[in-house]
Amino acid sequence: MSTARLSASEIVNELLSALADDGWLRTSTAPVGPVPVATDAVLGDIARALRAHSRAGAFPSASASELDRAADAAARAQDLEGAGDPVALYGELGVSLAYLIQAHRAYTGLDSPEPTS
Repeated sequence: MSTARLSASEIVNELLSALADDGWLRTSTAPVGPVPVATDAVLGDIARALRAHSRAGAFPSASASELDRAADAAARAQDLEGAGDPVALYGELGVSLAYLIQAHRAYTGLDSPEPTS
């Protein structure tokens, strides 16, 4: 397991990757779901896209809830851009990515408890 810390731009790239045309969010809601975001989308676009996917009806409620939280964190990160607080900005980006990962885990069943015998 790598202990390397992602940079802020790498976190944004991870968010964008999930929202890209071949990303897991887009492929999960295609063909009628939200459109993919551009590779150069800003945080506001990312937040809106995450929210749109959460409301697309393609995800179980646990995933949709996590996507909403990811959108909230991305929106807070957008508000922090240019505010001169890179630590807070990085924190909100990390929170958004963490919620996105949790949404994916809930969607794929990785968070489901193991059956007991």
